[in-house]
Amino acid sequence: MPLLAVLKHPMCAGGWDRGDWVRAARRLERAALRGPRPAPGLDGLRAAAKAGLRREDRAEVLAEVMALLDRLGEALGPFTSLPAHIARPPIGLLEEHLAAAEALAATDLVAGGLRLYAGEEGEALASHLAGLEPAMALLPPLAPSAWPALFEAAMDGAAAPSLRGSRGRDGGVHPRVEILGLLEARLLSFDRVVLGALDETVWPLATDPGPWMSRPMRRDFGLPEPEARIGRVCADFLFAACSAPEAVLSRAAKRGGAPTVPARWLTRLETFLRGQVGAAHPKGLLLESSQAVGWAAALDRPGRVAPCARPAPRPPLAARPQTLSVTEVETLLADPYAFYARRVLRLRPVDPLDAEVGASDYGNLVHATMAHFVHRLAAGPWPGPGAARAMFDEAAAVALDEAGARPGLLAFWQPRLARIGDFVLRQESEARAGNRIARSLCELTGQVTLRQPDGRAVTLTARADRIDVMANGQFAILDYKTGTVPSRNAVKDGHKPQLVLEAAMAARGAFAGLAAGDAGTLAYWKLNGGPEPGKVHPVSTERDEIAQLGQEAMEKVGALAARFLLGAAAFTAWPHPGREAAGDDYLHLSRRAEWAGAEDAADG
Repeated sequence: MPLLAVLKHPMCAGGWDRGDWVRAARRLERAALRGPRPAPGLDGLRAAAKAGLRREDRAEVLAEVMALLDRLGEALGPFTSLPAHIARPPIGLLEEHLAAAEALAATDLVAGGLRLYAGEEGEALASHLAGLEPAMALLPPLAPSAWPALFEAAMDGAAAPSLRGSRGRDGGVHPRVEILGLLEARLLSFDRVVLGALDETVWPLATDPGPWMSRPMRRDFGLPEPEARIGRVCADFLFAACSAPEAVLSRAAKRGGAPTVPARWLTRLETFLRGQVGAAHPKGLLLESSQAVGWAAALDRPGRVAPCARPAPRPPLAARPQTLSVTEVETLLADPYAFYARRVLRLRPVDPLDAEVGASDYGNLVHATMAHFVHRLAAGPWPGPGAARAMFDEAAAVALDEAGARPGLLAFWQPRLARIGDFVLRQESEARAGNRIARSLCELTGQVTLRQPDGRAVTLTARADRIDVMANGQFAILDYKTGTVPSRNAVKDGHKPQLVLEAAMAARGAFAGLAAGDAGTLAYWKLNGGPEPGKVHPVSTERDEIAQLGQEAMEKVGALAARFLLGAAAFTAWPHPGREAAGDDYLHLSRRAEWAGAEDAADG
């Protein structure tokens, strides 16, 4: 993102202490610039920062980020609100541009101009900008939207004076190394010369008569043949090789992954020297390979090849968490190492910059819409289709406003939410018209204590999307999905235990504001807003079966918690090939590609 490149530039401080500026820029990056791009302008950044920091509840961080944005607006000045339809003189835009640059380059101790135009590069920049002013004053007014392209074109000729030769790590010229072209090297001599890129089509270049004239036409016009240049380059090769007591002939074995052909001079030279067989040289005068080739190969050759073992960390008991959510049970079963990285190491993936809006963002929007709608609906009896439609549209508008979606996403999401509303209203009207639903609760949080025989305990937590209290006193536990819906067999055999565990927790009175009771329905609602906007996927409608599945799931979770959270079991990466964890955020930490390849080789 260009904004982040400016904020983190070594010259940028905005009149602050450089350390304070960098800290505030990093906090702004985490709060607003990671993930989907926020709405344009400083107002969009402020809204995104508030939304990103809302969960952290850190007033001092939000205040620092807002102060950074305020200072950025002050430094940019008129550049934050240039009208696109009003032409401006280029000289005025240049002055405002340079004023903004100097304001951003300033620190709390040094003026921006002193930092921006300091040193050799700064002097060249100042001279170039001074030369632009007379030219800009003569140009007619132009739209501000055209200014970036004009300024970029005007800065093409700006460059600091270059120094001949190779630069060292400190930026200066190396006292003992010169990197020269063919023309520069003709009249100079050195202790050692390295002739590089001795590959055919590179040195010499491939002959090409050009697209306009064939070889006979070039001959008729008196133009030299394309091969004539090879003779001149051959002379350069001879002069350079003979200009030092020691010459190193170097070439690349591969270019772009493909094998190369040695330069014709190398081939002829080796052939000639191999034929110089005599009493003193029975094998000819062969060119010896430099020891540096072996040194370079040894840099990447390990002393001992040790295959990477499957990661299996064993943290101490004090470092193991004592809480477990129902959504983490699947991860702990399928990939204990991912659970270890998230809960023990407390590592969280960072969203990429300018990320495309993903399925999780859309899923959060749908969940928020449904929560707002059901809360409104639960306030009284079924209001009728017209009033219910207005409630859903209002809930969708609130959820979209909370998401801070930019206009392009609004145009994509609003029709999908409207189609989801059609499906939801049909389901609600059928269920509530017969008074089958007595009460609906959304986003319920609950917890239950799993005690072991030795007295130790682990807390199992859950956040249920929706629990309906039916007229017969039983519960209908629903889970919203915008993507792939787990199969019924995957839920019943324990691969996807979330719904079954929520039913078991509800039977134990684990959810706040909900008395203990049995679940009579477990179902997924797939809400994607596509051609088929929604569909009900029932898992079970048998109370006894749900109770049995819940009891078995709680026993397995208790054993799992005793093994990993209260015991000394290793958090092995992907121990069960048949189980797939949700997400791959920690595959690079577990280095699965390395140890999986080693195990496959061992099995073979």
